[in-house]
Amino acid sequence: MKAKIICLFLPLFLLSCSKKPTASNDQLQNQPSPPAAVIPFQPTVVEPPETKEIDGIKSQANALLESKDFDGLDSMAKTFRDTKVCYADGVWKLFYFYDGINIPEESTDSEWSNHFAVLRDWIKTKPDSITARVALANGLVGYAWTARGRDSASKVTDDNWKHFSQRLNEAVSVLAEAKTLNEKCPCWWSTLLRVELGLQVDRPQYDAAFKGAIQAWPDYAAFYFIRANFLLPRWYGTEGELEKDLEASADKIGGEAGDTVYAQVIWDLNVSVFSTNLFQEYNLSWNRANNGLETIESHYPDSLAVKNEAAHLAVLAHDPPAAKKYFDQTKGEIDPSAWSSTNEFIYFANLVYGVTQ
Repeated sequence: MKAKIICLFLPLFLLSCSKKPTASNDQLQNQPSPPAAVIPFQPTVVEPPETKEIDGIKSQANALLESKDFDGLDSMAKTFRDTKVCYADGVWKLFYFYDGINIPEESTDSEWSNHFAVLRDWIKTKPDSITARVALANGLVGYAWTARGRDSASKVTDDNWKHFSQRLNEAVSVLAEAKTLNEKCPCWWSTLLRVELGLQVDRPQYDAAFKGAIQAWPDYAAFYFIRANFLLPRWYGTEGELEKDLEASADKIGGEAGDTVYAQVIWDLNVSVFSTNLFQEYNLSWNRANNGLETIESHYPDSLAVKNEAAHLAVLAHDPPAAKKYFDQTKGEIDPSAWSSTNEFIYFANLVYGVTQ
């Protein structure tokens, strides 16, 4: 009987608390106390091997750029493109290479100017390098968002809208030049999709770009992440369209691979999109997502990230037994990428073990 009573309160809790960058310890502490439970482990924040490796990739790429080792940069990117190595969440190591040679959006105009000078020197030195041009286009996208800011559209000044548009259109020109090169890169397509989202292109044009991307690089999961973001009702999708489109994409891929992409898209949305509870806001299939997570875990048995994220999603999906299974697998080791705080992990775990006792 106790478990049944607890389950009645589970949706109320989930409506008010989930992992988001804006969540705070104070917000969690203000929630009703979770059910009394004995967590069978000591929660401990750890730095997973994947995180260390990602930091290493970004640091190495940044060091190569600072030393203007353009041959080294091209070689490093080519290796990641050729091997197609990715992490459990579907993000390629290639993405983190480009992330390492970006500079923060809050950089000054002088810092941006110096950054672009190095990138253009790279293009001049290595005119056949797809990597150099994609890096420049990526930089221009970041520079565009520096002008626009992250406030609501109504708070953006006319001048900043102008700079935003000019810089995105400059990125379009850079990508057009890069398209003529023999060497190809999946991040050319992902950058184009980000640019077209910012420029608010017509839907047929955006759909054509997405189709071209998945035809050219069918294994690059990030295309589906960007597509899902585009189809959010707060952007350019209609109610229910994201869910239907993701289902269709997963069906087209088929089998375990389709379920994997389905789960990875939900994983990405849960990390990057402000939402109270994705499974309540959108008609997403937890059964299919869970199948995908189990497949991912079978391919990445040592990944702490997938265990933590699966535990989080299972709670949001109101599946205490699955959540307990995944929490058990974490053994109390907290991957910070899956939670807004240590308190959130502990709160969710207390809730789950209280329900399943």
